Amino acid sequence: MKKRVSVVASFALSAIMAMALASCSNTAIDQSSSAQKEQLSEGPSAARQDAMEIKPSPDKYTWYVKNYKGMNAASVGYESMAGDRRDAYGDANVRIVFVSSDGTYLDPGNNEQLAEYVVTGQNLAPNTEIKLTYAKDPDGGEYSNLVDVANYNDIVLAVEKPGQSKAIDVNLTPILPSPDKYVRYVKDYVGMNVASAGYISMAGDYRDYYGKGNVKLELVSDDGSYIDPSDIEMMSQYVVTGQSIEPNTEISMTFGTDSEGKEYDSLVATQSVQSITLNVAKPR
Repeated sequence: MKKRVSVVASFALSAIMAMALASCSNTAIDQSSSAQKEQLSEGPSAARQDAMEIKPSPDKYTWYVKNYKGMNAASVGYESMAGDRRDAYGDANVRIVFVSSDGTYLDPGNNEQLAEYVVTGQNLAPNTEIKLTYAKDPDGGEYSNLVDVANYNDIVLAVEKPGQSKAIDVNLTPILPSPDKYVRYVKDYVGMNVASAGYISMAGDYRDYYGKGNVKLELVSDDGSYIDPSDIEMMSQYVVTGQSIEPNTEISMTFGTDSEGKEYDSLVATQSVQSITLNVAKPR
């Protein structure tokens, strides 16, 4: 009888231990599953894309800024024949300016380099309206796909290498939309790599487009070095730390006229801002 009781007790104890082990195992599995779900839902902050519906274009004159956040930089737009990065908006295209948090110059045509970076912000919010006006023929008829003016020429995208610490603060100032071809607004250059700020003109100086006009960019380095605009390698070592004219300052333009007083479409006669001084330094 004692032997039977002992066997029963032993069996009961084994059953209790088995249930306890199963419970612990299930708890561990649940915790592991929960942790995996949490890890997947969090992910790297730089690589997370906010879900947002972009408004459909109602006609060829109106488009809306895309949501670039979370995109790999190599997936944004395309390299134009001029060598810069652009993205299509209807019959127009908008220049994409990459500003990296480590101060690195991102070559618009180097997809291998771009693929190392992820978009973390943009200066124009998704669904910002892009308005297009179309050029007209001599009889005043509108061309079907020849854009004359867009209210925005650039979109600035902040990009980061996942896991890399920031070296500079990136400014993402929303720039005011241009109401017409006569008015543009000064861009925010602070945080940009100097090589991304403009282009080399045929005269050999450094300039940036403003609608149908352009402005000379005067570069002043903190170490007193002369920065040769034709030396992309030298320029790419510097980042803009300040500018002489505040972002969103109005630039007004007038256009030349022919002998009959008719205004030329794209020949700028005067503009209120001729140059902008950019203070630049090497990232530390």
